[in-house]
Amino acid sequence: MFTVKQTKKTKQFELFNEAGEVAQKVCKSCQQPKLAEDFPKYANGMLRPDCQPCFKKLQSKYVQETKDKRTVYKQRERARKLNLPDSFTEEEYLELKSFAAGKCMISGKEVELEIDHFQALSKGWLGSTKGNMILVSEEVNQAKRTMSLFEFLQSPRSKGLVDKEQLQRTLEYLAQANGMSMNEYIQFLYDCEEFAERNKQFWG
Repeated sequence: MFTVKQTKKTKQFELFNEAGEVAQKVCKSCQQPKLAEDFPKYANGMLRPDCQPCFKKLQSKYVQETKDKRTVYKQRERARKLNLPDSFTEEEYLELKSFAAGKCMISGKEVELEIDHFQALSKGWLGSTKGNMILVSEEVNQAKRTMSLFEFLQSPRSKGLVDKEQLQRTLEYLAQANGMSMNEYIQFLYDCEEFAERNKQFWG
């Protein structure tokens, strides 16, 4: 003998067997009746409201919708662990993506982009802030690593990875983000490099 009940929160129909176990359930998303084993479970063993295929779609949608938020959180957390500025916001990230328009902010190539710090966190100064975040190709990211812009430009690893016009636009964008003129920003970067080197020598 089977009994049909409706859940209180989601208003879903469930079919219980004589042992009081759910035998079938109507999926909240697709509204199709399916066997209990077609539903994933919570940690406490209870059946989730959506069947396996629908649950996977919802998870995929959630991951996509929160991708930017998670990216920003990760970069802020990295800076926070080093006691560096961590004011970068999701709105600023969206602005950065709009500026980059799918192009690496150093090489100018239209490829899948990765978020990076213009001055590496290892330098110990600028952190995760609007004026220090860029979007680059994996190739540039791997080549630059913890080098400063000036170190990178002088390194043989930058060969073929720097588009001067693109770099100029990037510097102008970052200068504006820091409320500086181009010359002030370039000097600011040099000063940061000097401070980073002094700090390194002081702490050994």
